[in-house]
Amino acid sequence: MIKRYILIFGLICCLGAGNVCAEEFLLSKIVPATDVKLNSIADIHRLSIPVPERWKVREAVLKFNYVSSTALLPYKSRLVVSVDGIPLSQATLGQDGAEKEMVITVPGKMLAPGYHTLEFRVAQHSERQCEDPFAPELWTMLRLGDAKIDIDYSLRPIPLRLSAIPRFIEDPKLFPNGHVNLVLGSLDAETLQAAAIVAGGIGARFKYRPVHISVSQEVMANTDNIIIGTVDEVKRSKVPRETLEGGPRITIDHVCSQRESDSPGQQCDSAKKDARFALITISGSNQEELRRAATAFSSMNFPFPQGSSMVVEGVDFPRLKAYSRAGLLEPGVAVPFGSLGFSTHIFKGMGGPPAKFEFSLPPDLYIEPNQYAELYLHFGFSAALRQDSSLKLDLNGKPVASIHLDDMNGAFYERYKILIPTYLFRPGKNVISFHAVLMPLEMKRCELFQDMNLFLTLFDDSMISFPEMAHWGKMPEIGYFFDSGFPFSRIATCEGAAFFLADRSLSEVALAMNISAYLGQVNGIAPVDIGFVFDVNEAKGKDIIALGDISKMPLALVKNGPLVISKDYAQVRYPLFVEFSQKSGKGLWQKIEEKFARGPGYDSHGSRVKKSTVKMKGVTIQSDTAIIMEFESPLESGRTVLLFTGGSEKAFSHSARMLWSGRLKGMAHGDLVMFSADNPQDIYSLNIGPSYYTGKLSQKDRVDFLLRSYPWLFYGILASCFVVMAIIIAAYLRWRKKKRLANEI
Repeated sequence: MIKRYILIFGLICCLGAGNVCAEEFLLSKIVPATDVKLNSIADIHRLSIPVPERWKVREAVLKFNYVSSTALLPYKSRLVVSVDGIPLSQATLGQDGAEKEMVITVPGKMLAPGYHTLEFRVAQHSERQCEDPFAPELWTMLRLGDAKIDIDYSLRPIPLRLSAIPRFIEDPKLFPNGHVNLVLGSLDAETLQAAAIVAGGIGARFKYRPVHISVSQEVMANTDNIIIGTVDEVKRSKVPRETLEGGPRITIDHVCSQRESDSPGQQCDSAKKDARFALITISGSNQEELRRAATAFSSMNFPFPQGSSMVVEGVDFPRLKAYSRAGLLEPGVAVPFGSLGFSTHIFKGMGGPPAKFEFSLPPDLYIEPNQYAELYLHFGFSAALRQDSSLKLDLNGKPVASIHLDDMNGAFYERYKILIPTYLFRPGKNVISFHAVLMPLEMKRCELFQDMNLFLTLFDDSMISFPEMAHWGKMPEIGYFFDSGFPFSRIATCEGAAFFLADRSLSEVALAMNISAYLGQVNGIAPVDIGFVFDVNEAKGKDIIALGDISKMPLALVKNGPLVISKDYAQVRYPLFVEFSQKSGKGLWQKIEEKFARGPGYDSHGSRVKKSTVKMKGVTIQSDTAIIMEFESPLESGRTVLLFTGGSEKAFSHSARMLWSGRLKGMAHGDLVMFSADNPQDIYSLNIGPSYYTGKLSQKDRVDFLLRSYPWLFYGILASCFVVMAIIIAAYLRWRKKKRLANEI
């Protein structure tokens, strides 16, 4: 399956003497393009189109459909499409209301490597003279979700410089995805760990772009290859012998167009090298040197050095603390918006597009009641704003706060404080966006209104801060893995995590490399501390990613899973329905619970999933089915096992590709995800196994957690305190009475 996939990839990628490619892509596979509705008398939508460094584009043709309101006046309404501010095509709007196709040809000279702004601008009018600029009949719908782009291009030769690795080879501008083949000298634990480090570095350098990692034991044509192994192992490949001398070394060459098996042990003639694809060699005289070279390779994130080979004298890789990586907020620390990718934004005219930034929260934060995130905004706005002007703040697409811009003379605010309850934030990725509504002071019908003076500037030194919170999260939740690699990336280098391979087959190794690349991308750093174990005893004290046929896995490792399949029997928990114990009406104690007992582990509705556990024999997993399960490790409480299994190598290959699927990321939750290789839309997510908690709590937080998770324990302790106090008071009163009577006698 892997070889067939690579062959297809190679056929697409410019086979033939002319080195000319003609491919058609869905625009949504290149950029996040969806259907867009443009409103009002003037509106605009922009997309940033990437052009890879290794592409020389001859021509691109964009095709998309659009439909506009029949109320528009054709002689005054236009749709204009531009690239980098240069208009290339326009269409008349409002003629008959039918959906139409627009075809835009972009010459290659306008598409140099880099990012280019594709702009859709409309002018829409429904009245001959004065008109409402926001009339509801002023609209045009762009069907960009189904848009296609045809590109004619050729591949530039790969420069034989190591600086070409982050610029040409692992370029996030490559679309629809990147592809690298790893050639492994052996399948022992040390070589696999070095390969995982390399794969993680590849994923990190591709940033936001999906990348597929294949694994083989010989160099493959028509794709980039990386050979990983000791000097003795690498000598079997067609690489210059001088590139293997002098200790741990990284070299770059061109791929040989002739298969290694056709002439084993012979050097590749220069005339037979394919300059379109790179052959990188990462080697060392022993496993320690190999790991050093792999770590150095994973760190190369900008174009240096310039030579074709280098010897790695040493690597000082930093030791990271838990929950430390780019874009991850640390509780108790005020973080400037600029550190989260936000740039000072100016809202002009009547508002314009929103400004936003993205950040992540550790999934295992222990959120207590009455805790608030604090935003300190630095912003200024213009004079002559109408009283209904405002700045709205959205959290994950939902409005949570608004600032009234009611000063007609304009104003500048420093540390304007907004409080947001912490329970409104999601574990993992969150998006905060700002929407400005700026209304001119004078805006009468049939009069030209002035909006050129309207502005609001939000500065990037504004800050966000979360209160100190403990780490104690409810598991299992597969969605956390797809969001941030949690819990394996609790430390970004994946310290304390390891792969467990059932058979050590190439399909399992390829899946492990793709997972490593995925972890490297979501964390922005290679998993240099992830390991490989092949014995269940070695898995103790680690979070495990288990790969392989579940029936060949040690029962001691997988017995806690929601689905257990061994050689002797299978056990499945089927969810039946959700039972709610909440009764109609609320008594005094229920009101007390809602007031004081909200917190992790407490469900005010008392919901409970009823399950039927079935044991069976003679069952197997269908060949096209892939399954992901997450559960508590039977070897140590609080540790996690994430199991990837399937019915065939086809299912494993599909799992590797589906790691980057937005649909799977959006639907994966609970402790079991099942999907089909033949029907990628067929995805099931369930939560049918027992829950557990991971993290650490202080003694105070642990007591607080127990009381909020088990409210009747809280009531019992409270009642006991009242009883003890009553006994003490009664005893004191009896003693006072006895003493008073004794004095009277």
